[in-house]
Amino acid sequence: MSSLILQRAQRDATQAAIAAAMGVSESTMSRLLAPDTLDKLTLMLAHAGLKVVPVERVCVDPVMYQAMTSIAAKAMSDAATAQRLVWGDE
Repeated sequence: MSSLILQRAQRDATQAAIAAAMGVSESTMSRLLAPDTLDKLTLMLAHAGLKVVPVERVCVDPVMYQAMTSIAAKAMSDAATAQRLVWGDE
């Protein structure tokens, strides 16, 4: 988690934008991203049962994921059903 946060925060002017959004100075933001502080934050998140994922990812409940993959596998195992799922010129 620490490396993902650090990687994302150090892109272009992101660190300055995050600092502005939080209403803190860039030096405060740098201190928050210091290894010791960032590691403590990510450890706290992990122990609280939370994780950091990129915004472009979608998180689903493991039970829901299993159900969706079972339904998809069943639908795709039948060629006729799979063909009906294809959109486009026919």
